Amino acid sequence: MKKHDIDSSTRNIGIIAHIDAGKTTLTERLLFYAHKIHKLGEVHDGNATMDYLEEEQKRGITITSACTSIVWNGSQINIIDTPGHVDFNVEVERSLRVCDGAVVVFCGVNGIESQSETVWRQASKYGLPRLVFVNKTDRPGADYWQVVSDIQARLAVRPLPVTVPSACVDGAVLHLLRGKTLVFDASDQGATVHEHEPQDRDRELLQARRKELIEAVADFDDLIMERYLADEAIDEAELRSALRKATLTGQAVPVYCGSALKNIGVQPLMNGVVHFLPSPVESHSHAHVLQRMEAENVRTDQFVGFVFKVLFEGAHKKIFMRVYNGRIGENSAVYNSRLERFEKIHKLYTVHANRHEPIPEARAGEIVLATGLKECITGDTLFSGKAALRLENIDIIQPVLNVALVPGSASDTDKLQALLQRYCIEDPTLQSFTDEDTDQLIVAGLGELHLEVVLERLRRESGVSFRYGNPQVIFRETIAADATGEGSCRKLIGDQQHRALVRVTVRPAPRGQGNRCVTTLPATNHVDIALKAMEDALQAGMLQGCLVSDVEATLLEIAPFEDGLTDLGVRMAALDAMKSALGKASPVLLEPIMDVELRMPPDYVGDCVNLLGAKNARILDVRASDFESGITATAPMRQLFGFSTELRSRTKGKAFYSLVFSRYDVVG
Repeated sequence: MKKHDIDSSTRNIGIIAHIDAGKTTLTERLLFYAHKIHKLGEVHDGNATMDYLEEEQKRGITITSACTSIVWNGSQINIIDTPGHVDFNVEVERSLRVCDGAVVVFCGVNGIESQSETVWRQASKYGLPRLVFVNKTDRPGADYWQVVSDIQARLAVRPLPVTVPSACVDGAVLHLLRGKTLVFDASDQGATVHEHEPQDRDRELLQARRKELIEAVADFDDLIMERYLADEAIDEAELRSALRKATLTGQAVPVYCGSALKNIGVQPLMNGVVHFLPSPVESHSHAHVLQRMEAENVRTDQFVGFVFKVLFEGAHKKIFMRVYNGRIGENSAVYNSRLERFEKIHKLYTVHANRHEPIPEARAGEIVLATGLKECITGDTLFSGKAALRLENIDIIQPVLNVALVPGSASDTDKLQALLQRYCIEDPTLQSFTDEDTDQLIVAGLGELHLEVVLERLRRESGVSFRYGNPQVIFRETIAADATGEGSCRKLIGDQQHRALVRVTVRPAPRGQGNRCVTTLPATNHVDIALKAMEDALQAGMLQGCLVSDVEATLLEIAPFEDGLTDLGVRMAALDAMKSALGKASPVLLEPIMDVELRMPPDYVGDCVNLLGAKNARILDVRASDFESGITATAPMRQLFGFSTELRSRTKGKAFYSLVFSRYDVVG
């Protein structure tokens, strides 16, 4: 596909941050200043445009990613507002998968928090250029320059401030590229921006910081370096061009400041999105798609789309899709390489939160909603024609908690199962199954809040009553030693005798590596059957029947038993051999370990340390400041039930915490 087939004025961006940093409040201002909405909504009032779910409005947090688009300075900016809570991390993952750039929001008071680092790494994984918006700089204790320093120290990237807080005028910012003081008119909610020549201390501050910016940009641009060394004047356009190159290559990140809630500093950030973030044709993902297309001999004019989200509205299934190549119209057949068959797109829509407007076609670089694709799931690749093209999928975190449901009747069970099946399609981190031993309906998720939101939604949408137990930790098993096992089969099933002998060996793999089943035997049908049976045997361990992880199993031998060898005999013998080997390999139980980060007033550090000690936590760091202190630690998930209630009690509601899954480790 030729570059001019993609609109170079389009920007696809994700808004990402730690919970409560102000992402949705910022997005509301982007919509307002671009005249997409005509009245500002607020998260704390439950009427923010992008938080349209009942659970979001009730809790004042973002739970699901929401898409919208605005036009600003001649560019169309497609925006995905993402959650900040770690329990909904898949929403961030799949949103960034289809973005070309990102705006990362940091709190000016709390700085770089645990989830901030997580989403930063996610953006790095997809090669996304970023802008930083340091929010809440109007609050007591905010330290813009400390956040800038922490970006370089903790995120290993060169931060280049573009706007900085004024030293003279409350609510004003200094624009280092323009050399002006910007004041945001409170009478029209900051929509009017007044430019002034800087006065007094601001003039000295702006000159000093602009010189530092030029020196930093000169490190990335030879022309700027020559002009700087020759002591020549460098205008805004030249500096902006050099800064854009450094941003697109990931060498630097432009930094803006302001307060979204107080309508300060947002329009310069919007200009920065247009100036510094890539168009679809300049993005890392575009290059990846072209490379995959060439490898699979897909024509450069063919449509290629990626499904990044699935949503049910009643019985209607809606597909969120990024168009990477070509164009597609309504009532078009597309090939799904996972299903290896064609499906039909009925209608196409642009998206603004929960409102959709029909469009006749979608073109490369656009993010759209499609209907009619009944079998699609998150991660599917769609294209015109027929080939084995599969774009890079999304990494899914496995659940660490589950809860058992007890419906009132069998018909209620069927209704709940049908709804949960839809939820699991919408949210790949959610799992639902029926426990074979207890016949209970089990729902598994990433944390207490994740399960709580699912159960609330299930009760509201199903209209049936059910009880549920306390959340339980999902344990795993592994082995601590090498062992060899042998299994044989001699069974008469029907009128056929099934026989085989299989020998395997197992050994521990590094923690977090997962399982591998390998062999040096020549490839045959019996070898394939045995390897598949070995993988199946790792689904239930010897201690509590938990999933077995971090094991390398090797198939050593397949031989006839009593002169007989059949497919079913090989499978049953392989299962028996694995059971024998795992039982002799010193099986141990693994539990999920969480990274814990606390923020509290300095007076409560001792109480928080004592509380963590009671939870068998390992404290890694304690950070103290005049306004707010922080503690980072690791702790077993099973010790953290009810932690939020205890923390609020100990600190009179003045402390905040976050939990992020770290790893599975041996139960202590």
